[in-house]
Amino acid sequence: MASGAWTSCPPDEITWLDRRTLSNDEDVTLHRAPRCAGLRYVHHRWELFSRDTTYRVYLAPDTGGEAWPDSRDVQRAAVHVLPVAPARYEALPVTLAEGSWLVSVGKRVVRLRLELPVRPLSGASPSLPVGETTKAGTIVQRDGAPGEEAVARVRHYFDRNTTARLAMAYYYQEFIRGRPAPQTVPMMDVVIALDLSGEGAVSDYKKLLQGFIWKERGHARDLADFLLGNGLLTPADLDEARQVAAANERSGVCETARRRLQYRPKA
Repeated sequence: MASGAWTSCPPDEITWLDRRTLSNDEDVTLHRAPRCAGLRYVHHRWELFSRDTTYRVYLAPDTGGEAWPDSRDVQRAAVHVLPVAPARYEALPVTLAEGSWLVSVGKRVVRLRLELPVRPLSGASPSLPVGETTKAGTIVQRDGAPGEEAVARVRHYFDRNTTARLAMAYYYQEFIRGRPAPQTVPMMDVVIALDLSGEGAVSDYKKLLQGFIWKERGHARDLADFLLGNGLLTPADLDEARQVAAANERSGVCETARRRLQYRPKA
């Protein structure tokens, strides 16, 4: 199919945003199915998901400009970012709302159009122009899952509390880097690297964030997926956190923190 042509996405099969769809097989850095991003219809809704182990997938509203959007513009305007997927896993999917969206994978951009209502296996379906990527962004909506206001609450908190944002980026750094079977950084290492107030600082941040998102505790295992899947923690945040940690190590702040945390007053 010609680049820029619209094609229907059948609701009873996955539409893969693979090398052929995005670049007519020209860009060999893009993956083929099933190791790429895709669109699927599940639970009476359309989802954008990603199994891409190389590229993040950026989703942004399509403002309808005449010129074809550049991938960098799409990435800057993204309201949702699917992280690089660990091997054999996929990033937390994004539920698509009605409207027009842009999806960016690498340097490629595609345009999506979703028209509602959607009827299971038989109704209207979103259309996708082959050979382009678009970023689209609605918040992940699962049964019992938080919505857009939860993302807004966390984003507002991180905007006001740089220390919390950097602490969580440092703590989840293996997740942000897309490492296979990622592990969190030991909380004490985070406290020392960023000179936090005490041993319980990271745990307190996690509890506070769970309250913002789910209004209850007990979702610690879901926290990384939520923060990364909604673009609330990014590689830029991790880079900033690591720079702060390196500066603290050079200036002796980390050594002072180690001594401070080893001190235990007598009862």
